[in-house]
Amino acid sequence: MYLVTGASGNIGGSIARQLLEAGHPVRVFARDPARLGELAERVEIAQGDFSQPDSLGAAALGTRAVFLNTGPNPSQLPALLAGLKANGAPRVVFLSSILAGDPAFLLGRMHRANEDALLASGLRTTVLRPTGFMTNTLRWADSIRADDVVYNAMGSGKAPPIAPEDIAAVAVRALLDPALAGQTLELTGGELLNVPEQVEILSGLLGRTLRSVDVSIEQTVQGLVATGIPEPLARGIAQSLEAVRDGRGRAMTPTVEQITGAAPRTFRAWAHTNAAHFA
Repeated sequence: MYLVTGASGNIGGSIARQLLEAGHPVRVFARDPARLGELAERVEIAQGDFSQPDSLGAAALGTRAVFLNTGPNPSQLPALLAGLKANGAPRVVFLSSILAGDPAFLLGRMHRANEDALLASGLRTTVLRPTGFMTNTLRWADSIRADDVVYNAMGSGKAPPIAPEDIAAVAVRALLDPALAGQTLELTGGELLNVPEQVEILSGLLGRTLRSVDVSIEQTVQGLVATGIPEPLARGIAQSLEAVRDGRGRAMTPTVEQITGAAPRTFRAWAHTNAAHFA
């Protein structure tokens, strides 16, 4: 049995489905089982909440490994890990960020603090450090529908975005293979793209002329704050966008293919599958 958190999201949901397709039993830790959709009929559900650390420990009983996605800075993480340790100490596959390798970034320091808590727990852990998700482009959907525009804070800076399905495929291998415990895996896509190039791909798929319009980092911060994101976190996000704009987001790794045996999805392939979200 494998326990998956965040199964109502892109990565956790894909992990659960890939495990099921491979014939493995899956238990899902969910605050609101109604958000699981069709997946709810295919998995065992353990209802709980990260704000109640004992509920995660109880959900982990009898499992071999846990996929844990808590977000960048959960104050309750040490208690969650203690709960796992007290309930069979299953291996943990933990979602971090590639920024955790660079303390110059606020988000990097937050993710690295999580990784330090994992190390201190003594649990056998595989840490996944992905780069920016292709699903981040779904935030463009409203402005594409309204004005055929994508607002771009990254200029012509390039980065190797990764599909959540590829992160999930690596996570599944780490859940199934104890030999990957103790490793930190940096995950990227297999191609460097900037926002105008992604917009051009979407234009072709949608059959519409879309425009990329540059905006300042400060405009981006204020836009994030307007959506309810606290300003310090918004500035941390903007800092990572600024790094890409300035040419500091170009590093790629071969890890996805090394672990899964398959090359990462291209943005074109991912966008083709998800084109309806932009239409």
